[in-house]
Order: sequence, then C-alpha cells, then structure tokens
Amino acid sequence: MTRIYILAAMLLLSISARAGVSETDHQNSISKAKSEREARREAYSAEIDNIIHSRNYIFRPITMQNIVTGNTRSVFAYYLFMGVTGDKLVLHLPVEFTSYLIDTVNLDSYIEGYTADMADNNWRITFSFMNGSERWFAEIFLSSITGQTRLAIVTPQGVMRYLGTIESGATVTKKKRKNR
Repeated sequence: MTRIYILAAMLLLSISARAGVSETDHQNSISKAKSEREARREAYSAEIDNIIHSRNYIFRPITMQNIVTGNTRSVFAYYLFMGVTGDKLVLHLPVEFTSYLIDTVNLDSYIEGYTADMADNNWRITFSFMNGSERWFAEIFLSSITGQTRLAIVTPQGVMRYLGTIESGATVTKKKRKNR
C-alpha cells in the first residue's frame, strides 16, 4: 500500500512539474510573440518614416469622395496616382466637382510650402501647387502604425478626399509585357 502512495505522489509531482514547465513555456511563447509583433510594428513604422523623409513616394487611391456631395466611389485603375519627388509633383487623379461629371486631372507641377509633421504616430503633410493659374492645396494624413493614408485636395471648385496607400517611389516599376 505504501508503494501505491509513493507512486501516486511521484505521479502528482511529475504532473505538477510538467504543468509548471508548460506554463513557463506558454508565457515564454506569448512574450516572444509580443516582442516579434512589436519588432514588426517598429520596422513598419520606420519604413513609413523613411518614405516620408525621402520625399519620394506615390499615393495610390482606393476610394475617392467629393466632400460636398458625399458620393464615395472606388478607384480601380492602377495608373491613377499622385507622385512626389523632391519639389516635383505628378498628379493623375480622378475628380468629381459636380455630381454628374468625373474627370481626371493630369498635371506636373512644383510643390511649394512642403511641411511634414508627426504627432501621435500620424504624419500630416501639407503643400500647395499650381494647376494653370489656380493654386491647389494638398493635405495627407498617414498612420505610421496601420499605413492608412488620406489625401485631401482643396481647389477653388471643391474638395476631394481620397483614401489609399502610400509606397516608396523607388519601388514602382512598369509592368513588362511577356513576349511569347
């Protein structure tokens, strides 16, 4: 009978020791996952910061909206974008200044008054540019945590808002057609 008690005690000690090791392993794996997630977040934030500091980036719209009429439309065309390179702006974006007319603005201009400020993990970039004889203003809000990017373009005709993504201008390459 004593043997049974001893075996039972040894079995209980073995189970409790394994549970302690398992709990420790579980805590270690959770802390490791948290540190990996934190490292990925910091790396992504640093990548966004580098893109903004380089002043060489492209905004690609996913949706567009006229602020006054409130119509939100999806943008599917890959060739519609806004590119910033130093003090140069290339703009190929759809605009809707009346509820029945959608047009595309295609212009190359120079940027004036470029500012990029960061507050609470969000970038706010503002600048102005000329479209013919009209001065237009652009304002970009960019989350360095999620990458969500909002562009507002203020013109004498109205205000357009775009939601989309931002990417480094150096990564954009033209798609090559395969020869068969």
